[in-house]
Amino acid sequence: MSGRGKTLVAAFVAVFVLTVGVVSLGTLALEEGTPEQPAVETDHFQPENALPEETADGGEIPMDSAEPANDVVIHTGTGMPSGGLLMMAEDGSDRELSTGSTGGPERDVGPLATTLVSNGHGVEFYADEFEDEPLEQTLADADAFVTTAPEQLSSAERDQIDEFVDAGGRVVIAADPGNSDSVIELGSSAGMYTESGYLYNLAENDNSYLSLYAEPAGDSPLTTGVDEVVLRSAAAVGTAQGTTTMKTSADTRLSTTREADSYAVGAHYGDLAVIGDSSFLAPENAHRADNNILIGNVAEFLVSGETTGEFGPDDPVGPDPGAQPPDEEPIETEPIDEP
Repeated sequence: MSGRGKTLVAAFVAVFVLTVGVVSLGTLALEEGTPEQPAVETDHFQPENALPEETADGGEIPMDSAEPANDVVIHTGTGMPSGGLLMMAEDGSDRELSTGSTGGPERDVGPLATTLVSNGHGVEFYADEFEDEPLEQTLADADAFVTTAPEQLSSAERDQIDEFVDAGGRVVIAADPGNSDSVIELGSSAGMYTESGYLYNLAENDNSYLSLYAEPAGDSPLTTGVDEVVLRSAAAVGTAQGTTTMKTSADTRLSTTREADSYAVGAHYGDLAVIGDSSFLAPENAHRADNNILIGNVAEFLVSGETTGEFGPDDPVGPDPGAQPPDEEPIETEPIDEP
């Protein structure tokens, strides 16, 4: 065999030995087996607890008042055309509800409006003096007034509402965050106001840090039978003379200060009530927790006042229908001389 052949044979033998050695080592490793992995504790993994606890929905909106028929004006602001008379009370009375588009602001107070009508009371929606008659004339025939858009009331209209309260008319202001200036003006006679900013709670809420729980803060006709309500966007309410009706939990924070505290979100004094949220009146929230009971209490509050009948325009609008036109004296004409 030549030297070249011997070299090739030696190389082949070396590669064969190396291959056999690698295979043998791999077989040995496999025979020793894969080391056991440590057990992992999974007790903390409970998918059923991943979602927040659901708030139970309430039932029907109760209103057991035997008050005689009242007329309630509900102000929702502009944003939709007014319409005609939509529905009648089912008890055969002649109380009626005036409404517009079902998709506009009036929809968001539908549960309150229908509760009043179904119990024999009249409801009239008011947008502004351009779409309707002046507010002073509207309130002259009303027993109560509700607004969910106080920022859209003019300064003159706010003064008229103050006079309406002084005359014994019931007023409920449902003020969302951002309405502090208008609420201060409306509630100045009773020292009632809302704080700037909004409330939030990161620790305890109804599926959103803005959806707060509130509980009764004392004896009030607005919270009778209420254990807990849900407010989707709330402002803090203050009062110098009135009674706090609802408060949040102590870990609620105010956006302008971020200070944790239990904040008042409702108050009332005499014939005036302020609630720092209007979302509880909407159909999708009306039956959340005890919101249905709160709405029923608001309806009861509105129809249980005693107006004096002394509120209204100082001077009648338009001519007196019974007045007679003044007698006209005949006009004497002089003859014209012909040329």
